[in-house]
Amino acid sequence: MPSNLVYEVVQDDNGFLWVATDNGVSRFDGKRFVNYNTKNGLPSNDAINVIKQKDGTIWVNTYKQPPSYFDEKLNRFVCLDFDKHVKELSTALFQDIYAVNKNDLFFHNYIGSFIFSKGKIIDKVKINENEKANDVNKLYFKNELVNIKTREVFVNDKKNKSIDFYKNSQFLGSVQYVDANNSFIQYFDNYGIYRYSDKEITQIKINKLHPLQYDIQKLTVPENIKWLKLSSDKLSLMSKSGTIYIYDEKNLKLLSTIPNEFNVNTAYVDSKNNIWVATVNNGLMCYTDQTIKKEHYSTGVISNFLSAKVSDDGSVYAGNYQGEIYVKKGKTETKYNFSTLKDNTIWIRNFHFFPGKTIIVSDEGILINLKKKLNFYTKTNRRQNVKTSLKLNENELILGGTAGLVKYNVNTDHYEFLNFSQERILNLKRDDDHSFYFSAIDGLYRYDLSKNKYQLIVPNHLFQNDTIEHFEPVSKSRMWISTYKGNLYLLENNTIKKEFINDKRIPNNISKLLNINTQLWMGSKSGIFILNYANLEKVSLSKLTTSDGLTSNVVNFLDLKKDTVYAATDNGVSKIPSQIIQKELQLQPKIISIKINEKTVALDSTYQLKSDQNNISLELAGVDITGHFKNFQYAVNKDKFSDIEGNFLNLQLNSGVNKIEIRVVDENNKIYQNAIKLTFEIETPFYKTIWFWILVSVLTSTLIYYSINREKSMQQKRKFNHETDLHNQREKITADLHDDLGASLSSLQINSAVAQKVLDKNPTEAKKILNKIETQAKSISENIGDIIWSLKPHQDEFMTLSTRIKKITSEILGSSNIRYEILIDIIIDSEITDFSARKNLILICKEALNNILKHSQANEVCLILQKSKEHYILEIEDDGIGFTELEKRGNGVSNMRRRTEELGGKFQIYKGIGTKLIFSIPIIRET
Repeated sequence: MPSNLVYEVVQDDNGFLWVATDNGVSRFDGKRFVNYNTKNGLPSNDAINVIKQKDGTIWVNTYKQPPSYFDEKLNRFVCLDFDKHVKELSTALFQDIYAVNKNDLFFHNYIGSFIFSKGKIIDKVKINENEKANDVNKLYFKNELVNIKTREVFVNDKKNKSIDFYKNSQFLGSVQYVDANNSFIQYFDNYGIYRYSDKEITQIKINKLHPLQYDIQKLTVPENIKWLKLSSDKLSLMSKSGTIYIYDEKNLKLLSTIPNEFNVNTAYVDSKNNIWVATVNNGLMCYTDQTIKKEHYSTGVISNFLSAKVSDDGSVYAGNYQGEIYVKKGKTETKYNFSTLKDNTIWIRNFHFFPGKTIIVSDEGILINLKKKLNFYTKTNRRQNVKTSLKLNENELILGGTAGLVKYNVNTDHYEFLNFSQERILNLKRDDDHSFYFSAIDGLYRYDLSKNKYQLIVPNHLFQNDTIEHFEPVSKSRMWISTYKGNLYLLENNTIKKEFINDKRIPNNISKLLNINTQLWMGSKSGIFILNYANLEKVSLSKLTTSDGLTSNVVNFLDLKKDTVYAATDNGVSKIPSQIIQKELQLQPKIISIKINEKTVALDSTYQLKSDQNNISLELAGVDITGHFKNFQYAVNKDKFSDIEGNFLNLQLNSGVNKIEIRVVDENNKIYQNAIKLTFEIETPFYKTIWFWILVSVLTSTLIYYSINREKSMQQKRKFNHETDLHNQREKITADLHDDLGASLSSLQINSAVAQKVLDKNPTEAKKILNKIETQAKSISENIGDIIWSLKPHQDEFMTLSTRIKKITSEILGSSNIRYEILIDIIIDSEITDFSARKNLILICKEALNNILKHSQANEVCLILQKSKEHYILEIEDDGIGFTELEKRGNGVSNMRRRTEELGGKFQIYKGIGTKLIFSIPIIRET
């Protein structure tokens, strides 16, 4: 809740409880408060009144602000501040708000009044100054607007009150009554008037207006009255001391009195006769007339009880974890201690009543008649730490613990350890006066005292790697067994007759089993579960919790006395009729709000949505003021139901029709079939429609057909281009062979002929000619080698352009004294693959390097080949004497220029300290 200051409470037609506080309004579904404030439409957070209209609409009246009504579809309040008359009246508190006609609501204060009818504000009335001065009120009675005036009259010298009724200036009659206590507060509704003084209520019921007929009842209250509240047919009176008196509103008969030490504002009786008390400082309290009663203990009692039993004289014994024993007989409460030590942790485990003796069993031993303490020791002086005990007959008590089994004779105070190994005993149950059952490490045993023998009758391996925790005999042949893994079994003649394995209906933290006729009661950490097994084929399960009146859901001990089950809990002792009949519950889910793509929409059952509106968020409420609601379940398009954790369901829906069902499960795992049904029809996106995929298929087929044909066309074009390139290459090679080798071969042929002629005549001249022939042959060989290299695949690292340049540089300058440096960008080898470019670059380098060797007189040479943005740049620089103008026009320079221009590039010569040749060639890519 938003605040502990609560003004009023009202229940709506859906079962929700609406709580008005000084910090907004809360809607309570039995487990969860949903708060509403100014962010949700209220004009102020100080909510003074909460009212239910006849059609179930909830109204809130805030302090000196226009009233607001709750729009259930929008999940917010709508304020009447749009009307000037309402705003003017709202400067004062509305003293009277009540239902008139079929479904109208009447608002009234000393300034005036109005009616809210079918969404409109009608019958606006203002009280003039003369009417105010004469204490005239304009109010509705029997659905008619009348003027009433209250005045004092004296009859037989006694002060009376007279209330005069007028209709359009027509006098209808007067109501007169003795007012000895001088009533000073009035409360109106459509059927009458309540006037009250400190200790007296006068109820005036208007039966008829034409002529005026009425009934008067008076009620005297033991205490001073603070305020009154009408709810259904109940009249609640709040006294100034905090005590609440509930009366039948028709005959003013006292129904119940609730003593209360808190400062109370109002009390409200809901549809289940629960009384909700709104307090000034202590929040909201609920009083119920439960079948389950509780044992009342004084303040300060440590009521975390481990055990509780009732003696034959009706005294209730209860023991806790601190060695404390509380005995209550009627209203008398007595406390005892098992040990004189303070702050001990002795667990009081059980109580047994014998003729003339009461035995209290604890971990440390037993306490006899709340006076004498007895511990149990083995022959090796090992103390028995007692865990369980059993009254076998009127003379003998059996105790089980960490050192085995002990038989104690109540009459002689003699004890002995029985013939069983000194191992931990878990539980004990009686078979007859001379035999009992007990559970130990290996399973369930039966011990026969007459023969002093025991027998393992139910081994643990019967339960699939599980271990017996609790057991409860039903008859000689039948027994219930619960295990540590939370499973439950019914055994018949020591074989499994019925089993509940991983059954969500069975608690997995059972603390005690108690069989009553054909009902198995199971105490647990989450309440008491009652299994009705009269028909084993169709068992039913019910559950008792704090919602039913248990003092706590943590139940440690169960014991049956006559027709009452006593439950020791961690918050006291509960007394439960063994034939308890639980009321039939009617739980149903409610939608609080719906969000689509995080945007709140009005509540409806069907929604038509666009393709991108598929994120759905539902806020739910399981309306159950009794507290038996457990959880929701949902299913989409009749699929399997799934549990919902909490009160919110978030879904991402598929396109198309989505039918959602939401239902409720209660604490007994009962499923209620009155489900909410919602339909979300989400438009299918264009890319998921059939026509779209037909179009895609056609376009895809067309694209594939086009791609295949285009690929065929490209292959043909590439083949044609390849053949054209081969032809052009052949032409180029032919031209190069003709240009580079033709003249040399012709000159070689001529020189050979001349040498033959002069060989005999002039041997010296012939030798010169032969040397010339040798030089020409060498040049021809090198040219042919360059052409062959340029034609070879460039993938071979020994055939790359950079390798070739380095090789010819070494061949030309290696034998000289000229130092050289070569810098070539590594990307050049992979990018310059064209035959003509490779050949011309090599020949340019050879020409330039030969010129340097022959003419430059250089000491150093630097050759750089790199890539710029749009060009390949070849730079050859030396520190020699440079070119003369004649040399610049020589064959060597012209050859380099010609080869550069063949590649579409530019050739420049720079003279500085030495000579710098720059060849700029556009980027060439292999095609």
